[in-house]
Amino acid sequence: MDKVAIFYNPRKSVAADKAAVLAREFSELGIDSTVNETRRSSEDWGLLDSSFNFVIALGGDGTFLLAAKQVLNHEIPLLGVNFGHLGFLSEYGDLEMQELATEIKNKNFQIESRTVLQAEVPEEKIKVSALNDVAVNRSLNSNLLHTDLFVDGDLLHSFRSDGIIISTPTGSTAYALSAGGAVMDPNIHAFQIVPIAAHSLNSRPHVISDNQEIILESKDSNAPFVMQADGQELITLNPGTKIKFSKSEYSLKLAKLSKRYRSFYSILRDKMKWGSISN
Repeated sequence: MDKVAIFYNPRKSVAADKAAVLAREFSELGIDSTVNETRRSSEDWGLLDSSFNFVIALGGDGTFLLAAKQVLNHEIPLLGVNFGHLGFLSEYGDLEMQELATEIKNKNFQIESRTVLQAEVPEEKIKVSALNDVAVNRSLNSNLLHTDLFVDGDLLHSFRSDGIIISTPTGSTAYALSAGGAVMDPNIHAFQIVPIAAHSLNSRPHVISDNQEIILESKDSNAPFVMQADGQELITLNPGTKIKFSKSEYSLKLAKLSKRYRSFYSILRDKMKWGSISN
């Protein structure tokens, strides 16, 4: 372990303090580290390169998702430390930074590979990646978003809705879940299509293989609409635009400490309060 990047949420004072402490601990262990604030736009902060061996995100799942944008092209392991709320992707908020630095130096961690979704608008030369989901929503000037959705060239459904979420298994516990989607095991090789407030009782979430290609075509002739990857930058698209969704060539290397390893179902029970009986 030679070089570590530490990202922290500047809106959380505890994360900023812990980042400084963690950097000092790495220095005492002979490991070079950099400390950076996360920003919503990737243009506002330095991009990583392949010289980094490991990345740590201090904050919550939002901080983790911002940091994930920096590591995907290099497939650098990313570990999240949660100082937020639910924290499906981030843990270890109660761990001392000295212990965390030592565990990472000794490589006492496991790697889980997580599927990444890619959304592309070829005409606009737009390409974005998402660990959780890509949401397509109506604009404020439109009452409904009217779209045709194709899977491998076959028309699946014509939606009239507030929007549509294309979710990875990792993102099934995020926006997709609140919109009525299913919880998916992160090891499943699939994507989930979840309509948002659809104006039809026949519009239901749908799961497809992640080897299939999804095309979403706007049928509105006047109103633009918006696309958002992992809840970050809003991209405004013109009426009639087609969006192509597919599995990214990259995957995310999610790092978890071996001594504190918990399965997806253990985390799910804890965060969702499942398995407990209330009187």
